Amino acid sequence: MIKTYIKGAKAERDLAKKLKDLGFGVIRAAGSGGNISIPDLVAIKRGRILAFECKAWKTKPKLKKQEYTEFIDWCNKTGALGFLAWKNKDWLFLNIKEIKNQKIDIDGLTFNDLMFLLNV
Repeated sequence: MIKTYIKGAKAERDLAKKLKDLGFGVIRAAGSGGNISIPDLVAIKRGRILAFECKAWKTKPKLKKQEYTEFIDWCNKTGALGFLAWKNKDWLFLNIKEIKNQKIDIDGLTFNDLMFLLNV
């Protein structure tokens, strides 16, 4: 359990650094992975809010139905663009609103592709 937490926290810090290096203000949520469903990371740049639920798994990640529903609700309340961020060897991203229709290992965007689409 502790090893899994350390791996996940390290991945979250890695993504936070990548976003910070591109000029985003980044917040890593305390208690992410707990029973309060909030994003693991929130990144803001010039009024654009990005929210990330991060997974550092070897296999394709999944969100529990409640986790998915609460994340969508949080994004809708805040106006954030929500993404499931999966770190295997590299980062892949899937818009949370499309997760039911796409598989992240096939349709996920790379970090550079995501930043290009967001015009960052």
